[in-house]
Amino acid sequence: MATVQSTSIFATAPDGAKSPDSITAGNGSIWVEYGNGAKSDGSGGGSTLVQYDTLGTVQHSYTVAGSDDGLKVDPATGDVWVLQNQDGNSTLTLIDPVTNQVSAPLSYAAPYVYGADSTRGYDDAAFVGQKVFLAYTNPVNPGDAVIQRLTNGTAPFGSLQTTDILRLGDTGTNLVTGALNQPLPATDPDSLKSLPDGSLILTGGSDLSFTIVADPGTTQQSVSFVTLPAGSGSLDDVIKPTTTSGTLYVANQNSNDVLAVKLTDLNTADYYASLGSAVDQFDPATGTVTPIITGLTGSHGLLFVPDASGAPDLTAVLQGISKELYQTFANLGASGFSGTMPDGSAPSAASILSLLGGDASKALAMLLPTADG
Repeated sequence: MATVQSTSIFATAPDGAKSPDSITAGNGSIWVEYGNGAKSDGSGGGSTLVQYDTLGTVQHSYTVAGSDDGLKVDPATGDVWVLQNQDGNSTLTLIDPVTNQVSAPLSYAAPYVYGADSTRGYDDAAFVGQKVFLAYTNPVNPGDAVIQRLTNGTAPFGSLQTTDILRLGDTGTNLVTGALNQPLPATDPDSLKSLPDGSLILTGGSDLSFTIVADPGTTQQSVSFVTLPAGSGSLDDVIKPTTTSGTLYVANQNSNDVLAVKLTDLNTADYYASLGSAVDQFDPATGTVTPIITGLTGSHGLLFVPDASGAPDLTAVLQGISKELYQTFANLGASGFSGTMPDGSAPSAASILSLLGGDASKALAMLLPTADG
């Protein structure tokens, strides 16, 4: 079981802001979205987005109209993606953290509906290499999408085009029971993250579940899921740690603060979920749920930042996404990357580590955006 070494307040809501929710990180900064009670269908209010350094000092603050429930840093471009209005009239705004420029909101193309009849929206985004995936809320009928891929890519402009990759009524494997071809518990899509192996993990709030999509959007796509025991709490977010020790940042919503909890003895095969008054550890092999952080006043967004010293096997962490990670390094202009390895071979986990000089902390820092929420 994970051990709490210390708990401290990383940040408190700035004047005029309240209700911290989504947390993300990238380029040495940690970003927090304060929802401020804005309407989730875009009918009123706005959210406050604060960029902090790793010590909790404010670097910059932004106000963006609507309920900005989705917040992610694109590891390829460094832009901050802000998804507005998860329950209707959704838009996407991009922030350039270098120039502090905020884009005009981008709208989704038909068949997405705007106006009084708009009851669905986009809650979160996840990046796998150059691909962008979106959590699509409030499905009603079998066949309604719950995860889509944004076909505009990582530098979108104009109308946002999407294609379905997962739908209500699709089936998958229950990881706890081992049963195959089971209906997915995906009636309430919420948080969406990418895992180090390139999979996606989708949280289903009212379903008390999370769904794992391997090889998303490809012909090899496969799906599995876990469902938490009834009475576990109010599920909002989940992470799967890449190391056995690190800092878990928790949006403690009703206290209007963000906690930094230093943890050791983490199990990298387990999941850690925010469940209202607690953050619990979930073992998918046994179905066991163990509270590890208690006494919270409404835990919401989670961000895990690994300790470099806690990495058990970096090659294993990179395996499965080495090509995608390699391409991200190439796009960032990392030294030694040019589309193929110096000997002309395809990139591999081992060759990436070699070009990084075996620097585990550097590689883990580049992986940091994959463990946020």
